Amino acid sequence: MNFKLDMKSMLIIIIIILLVRGLVSLDRETFMTTLYTLPGLVLAITVHEYSHARTSDKYGDPTPEREGRLTLNPLAHLDPVGTICLLFAGFGWGKPVKIDPTYYRNPAKESMKVALAGPVSNFILAVIMTLLYGVVLFLVESGIVEITKTLQILATIILCSVFVNISLGLFNLLPFPPLDGSKIFGYFLKGKAKEVLYTLEHYSQIIIIVLFITEIPSIILRPLVNGLATLMMGVVEKIVALLV
Repeated sequence: MNFKLDMKSMLIIIIIILLVRGLVSLDRETFMTTLYTLPGLVLAITVHEYSHARTSDKYGDPTPEREGRLTLNPLAHLDPVGTICLLFAGFGWGKPVKIDPTYYRNPAKESMKVALAGPVSNFILAVIMTLLYGVVLFLVESGIVEITKTLQILATIILCSVFVNISLGLFNLLPFPPLDGSKIFGYFLKGKAKEVLYTLEHYSQIIIIVLFITEIPSIILRPLVNGLATLMMGVVEKIVALLV
């Protein structure tokens, strides 16, 4: 039996699963969390995919520019399925950036760097958002500004952005096709191990569905995400405490 799953079929399957989960767990708190997460999510995906495009362009590949990906316009980078997954499942992806490694001087090494650029950009953005949270905290603790509903919402959006960027960065480091991690770790693999990884690329859509249904990424990454975010915010809070 020849089983072939196209992108449209995968989209339908994932959306059905998400709708069922959403109907089962829908409440006001979940809805508000989703709203607070959305701005950081859009920013995280946009910066992630833009970093892939910009890095490939840096190495001489005209494909990202030709495809309209050298922009920070979110509409050029958001993937419907990946965005929905990030909102409701805790992991996801953007619209893949098309690249042509034949333009690179060292295709293997520079392809790895292009893949690495996405997760790295998310970790950098997470640090920036943590520092921004520190600024807000300092302004409040020092009495420069008063706590208002608007400021509380802003602080919540910033904190959600920290979690989203760490989640997106770590998820894409998983060594499964078509995630960035498969290209990063694939660069260091040799012989049979690299052949196995290349073979898995033919089943990348099925792998994504299996990861989603089993919630393996959430189980593996949630403790890491929470730990890193808590550590980063804890450091900032201690610095602010010393300054006020």
